[in-house]
Amino acid sequence: MSELAAAAAALPAVTVLMATHDGARFLREQVASILAQRGVDVRLVISDDGSTDGTRGLLQSLAADEPRIVLLEPVDLGSAHANFLRLIAEAPWDGAAAVAFSDQDDVWHAERLAAQLEQLRGAEAVSANVVADYGDRRTLIDKAQAQRSLDFVLESAGPGCTFVLSARAFDLVRRTVLDDPEAADAPIHDWLVYAIVRAAGMRWHIDPAPVIDYRQHDANVAGANVGWRQAGRRLRRLRTGEFRREAAVIARIAARLADEPERSRLTSIAALLERDDLGARLALLRGVGSLRRRGADRAALAAVLLLGLW
Repeated sequence: MSELAAAAAALPAVTVLMATHDGARFLREQVASILAQRGVDVRLVISDDGSTDGTRGLLQSLAADEPRIVLLEPVDLGSAHANFLRLIAEAPWDGAAAVAFSDQDDVWHAERLAAQLEQLRGAEAVSANVVADYGDRRTLIDKAQAQRSLDFVLESAGPGCTFVLSARAFDLVRRTVLDDPEAADAPIHDWLVYAIVRAAGMRWHIDPAPVIDYRQHDANVAGANVGWRQAGRRLRRLRTGEFRREAAVIARIAARLADEPERSRLTSIAALLERDDLGARLALLRGVGSLRRRGADRAALAAVLLLGLW
């Protein structure tokens, strides 16, 4: 064994799952930042979903000379959520101490994975804040508020591209994705992953220190979720009932993983989320304190419930 291979073998192994779609203009920089992670032995598993911009050829070129890159057979799935579920279900990860998630268009800080592995000593999963990079300005996106007992019913722990899961937590996520009949109906993979881990009673740590430059552009699937445009989108989802139905799916999946009394509590919340009447809104209003992390978000949730906008 070469000295380089021996040094890599002594480092903790981390499998990184990346979903791509028409990301050729960003991929070289993102992949380079992942492979340059210090203090860990990285394997990058990539699934491409229907790219037509040269992404697939670029990935093949990158993988040709880099044994740490594993390409799954290209597919046509139609959404980032479906692509990440495919990665969760199919990616090889044997021997990994942890599994991380990656978007195709960010830039990781060099110590990101090493720092988050240290945090996994006291938790089963970790996430972190990000710096949203708009090109002409940079803004901290703060998701590190104190967790609430049921915040996972209505929100994720932040961007999924900051998630790192222990082997135990990822095994549970994989089994749930494979076995739960509603996993494919969940709205987005990061919200689902957060709910699975939290509902099972595992500890999740949200680090206030940013770990990636979160590039914002016109092709973002979700993005930083700040500003008037995103606020308008959230309000439309509330008024049409889309968000309520999505949360009900998450609550039902979580209920099947939770022990009592949380299982009964989640089952009741799922039933309330399926309804659109004053009684259901008042019942949810009584539990607002457990459903959102930020005080402003709890106040906003109470307001839309009282006004019937939910």
